[in-house]
Amino acid sequence: MSTRTPNRPTAKKPVQNSANRRRDSAPGNRSAWLRHHRDCASQSLMRLLRSPVSSALTWLVIAISLTLPTLFYLALSSLQAQTEQWQEGGQITLYLEQGLPDSDGDRLTRELDARPEVARAYYISADEAWTSFQETLSINRQALGFTDNPLPASIVVVPSQQNSSQLEALQLIIRGLPEVEDVQLDLAWIDRLNRFLELIYSIVTGLAVLLGVAVLLVVGNTIRLAIESRKDEIRVIKLLGATEAFVRRPFVYLGIWYGLLGGVAAWILVTAVAWWLRSPLTAFLNTYGLEANVSWLGFTDTLVLILASIGVSLAGAHIALQRHLKDAEPR
Repeated sequence: MSTRTPNRPTAKKPVQNSANRRRDSAPGNRSAWLRHHRDCASQSLMRLLRSPVSSALTWLVIAISLTLPTLFYLALSSLQAQTEQWQEGGQITLYLEQGLPDSDGDRLTRELDARPEVARAYYISADEAWTSFQETLSINRQALGFTDNPLPASIVVVPSQQNSSQLEALQLIIRGLPEVEDVQLDLAWIDRLNRFLELIYSIVTGLAVLLGVAVLLVVGNTIRLAIESRKDEIRVIKLLGATEAFVRRPFVYLGIWYGLLGGVAAWILVTAVAWWLRSPLTAFLNTYGLEANVSWLGFTDTLVLILASIGVSLAGAHIALQRHLKDAEPR
């Protein structure tokens, strides 16, 4: 008599759908993606260090191209800092009617000083003006043949805003005052100074764009040569199923390293040139009674310089990859 063993229920294996498989493999994919980025960054740097002469020449070209506009930027910043105190000298002189009492002049000065367009105003009486005139010329009234004081009282108004349009607007307001006989304002030098600074700024901007294009072309040509030297390797890994991003990644990091190290070299050159020019520039400006405000690249300026170098280099690498990576397609 045969005994039958009862059928034991077997545990069913959980069925994993494609979504679960993708979710389970996501951490592994992310880890592999990060590992490939790390490997590409380190291997790209090692490739540059294995050919130090050619790499150093590329970094030097990038550095020189970035140094010129940066030096012009520093010179413009120093010039603007030097001319700020000159622009603050824009003031309006109000010549009052001859014989106007000092009490009326003081009252008008207080009214002008209370206006929001005026930073400060001070009154110069006729006697004070004549005394200052005599002290300046070291001459007295009798030597000039004057029996009475020919100079009128005046009010010096320092505007709160120093650009030419606001100075002209304030001049029109003051000219209509009944106690004022004449208004003197020299706007020509302020306008010439502002136009000169605008011209320098345009030159610096144009030079920066032109040399930025030069950096882009240099890095693009360097990346093109790197693609040509690894064309067979690219074809093999594409036949093995490598994605476009996988193939491009080493060359992108190559562009990043060129930009980063070229930007650091540019910072070193800018600092060295600024330090070298500091002494002769100070001696030259001291002969004109000016102070040499030699500007240095601060942390923000240095960061902008390096990021701009990396950005332009990445743009050059992107253009080279777009144009020349197709030639490495497997046939």
